[in-house]
Amino acid sequence: MKTRKTILALLSTLVFLLISMTASAGVIGKGSAQIFDGNEASARKQALSNALRDAVKQGVGLFLDSKTEVKNWVVIRDEIYSSARGFVKSYNVLKDEKRDGSWFIEIDAEVASADIKDKLSELRILHQKMGNKRLMVIYNPSHPEAMKQDHAAVASALSALQSSLLDYGFRVFDRRSLGHIYDRLSQNGAPREEWVKIADQHQVNILVEFELLAGTKKPFSKSAFSAARTSIQVKGFDVSTGRLIGNVGATQKQMTNARVGSYDWNNALSKAGERAGTVAADELTKDIIKYYETVGDIGNAYLIVFKDFSEDEEFEILEILESLEGYQSLSELENIPQLLKVEYFSSMNKSRMRRKLYLACKEKGIRLKTKEMAGNRFIFTKP
Repeated sequence: MKTRKTILALLSTLVFLLISMTASAGVIGKGSAQIFDGNEASARKQALSNALRDAVKQGVGLFLDSKTEVKNWVVIRDEIYSSARGFVKSYNVLKDEKRDGSWFIEIDAEVASADIKDKLSELRILHQKMGNKRLMVIYNPSHPEAMKQDHAAVASALSALQSSLLDYGFRVFDRRSLGHIYDRLSQNGAPREEWVKIADQHQVNILVEFELLAGTKKPFSKSAFSAARTSIQVKGFDVSTGRLIGNVGATQKQMTNARVGSYDWNNALSKAGERAGTVAADELTKDIIKYYETVGDIGNAYLIVFKDFSEDEEFEILEILESLEGYQSLSELENIPQLLKVEYFSSMNKSRMRRKLYLACKEKGIRLKTKEMAGNRFIFTKP
């Protein structure tokens, strides 16, 4: 009896210890910051901020693999890492010391995993809305003093726009695939309606057009330096309706002592144009998100493959897909005998879309058999 009581006592103690360890277990975050001009207080503050961020980064890692985290880096950085303190419930400082020319802090932090998970879930919804949208970015100036398309600053602004939009999860259409069509439209100053028509033919969801203006040289105080300024205006249009869904502008400058029109001056304009493009892309993305939140167009992208069907059945299947509830767009990726591969966009979720497709095909006398269904990928064969 005594032995039994002893065992129970030991078990109770062990359970208590385990509960205590679980309750107090946290995430070890480490951060350091270089000390500039002997300002240790500022370095310590930055080191603590970096330690909190490191702890939250580990919390994010609980829910995302490295590939997903890298893909969504910009959004996670801006929405989670930038407000790391808000995702840490409490923390204890384990190390707080000066190391060579830096300040080092190590903390044991209680990270709000549930809050991080909720935020990531919210961001994935926004990413889904954006990621399903295909954009075409064009230079289509209307201002009489807009810079010429072949100016290096325009190329820099275009590159920054496209790069930033890609970082946000959009699929950016490679306009070079238009070849001579793009050159003809841009050189002749085609009206927006014609651009929209071309975008629609290439399954583009949003047409983004921009123009860039260079500011006049203004001396900076009494120094030899002056500011090379560029102002960008960016508009986004819903291709399906032609509706304006975003209209943003940004002005950036680059200090230089170069002569107007010189190589160095144009190089300064290019740097200013690049920054202006990045800022404008951030603002345009906010407008696009608001628009799709308003219209309730969440959208899902599916890769669907049909094998062993006749040509007539494939045509029938395409008609069915385009007539389904929630249909947004369809692109044929491959169409050869007994193999049809399509990229399909729909506001319906995966299971509902699959059921609707099954029933609609059944009504037309076409039987489907699922061979593989991973993620948003379907492979259908004949039974």
